[in-house]
Amino acid sequence: MQISYTEWVCPECKTKNRESCNTWMYGSPIRECKACRCEYLDKRWREVAIDGFDPRSNNAKLYVKGALFLLALALVCGVLTYFQYNDGHYSMKVVIAGVASALGAIACGINALRIKLGFQNKDNDKYMAESKFRLSDPQYVEKLRKYGYKV
Repeated sequence: MQISYTEWVCPECKTKNRESCNTWMYGSPIRECKACRCEYLDKRWREVAIDGFDPRSNNAKLYVKGALFLLALALVCGVLTYFQYNDGHYSMKVVIAGVASALGAIACGINALRIKLGFQNKDNDKYMAESKFRLSDPQYVEKLRKYGYKV
């Protein structure tokens, strides 16, 4: 699922690069600058066949707890806004915090559902297959070793 973007500055030419990535930044840690074609290692990316999956990517309980906490926060903000509005004023900061908490609770709920329904496992299987395919290339493995990976 390509929903995120990551930015980085090339260590050689100092050009700012931007590219789409999956939520967990699974992929090759060897990045290439679009301007000067310089390669470098970006530890934010995970080669899942070597590094494994991020434990949070399969933990539905984490997202359920997060959703409940954010929902409770949204309700508190809603009650505060209600009582303030009845007094003839209200804080826009509290309203924004309530809306942001509600949206966060929805996002956490969606992630928990994705894990429970098996969609995250399908994505993880796809990322593992891509990683194993990259590691089947001896030149790529040699580059990883050059950067200090134990392959």
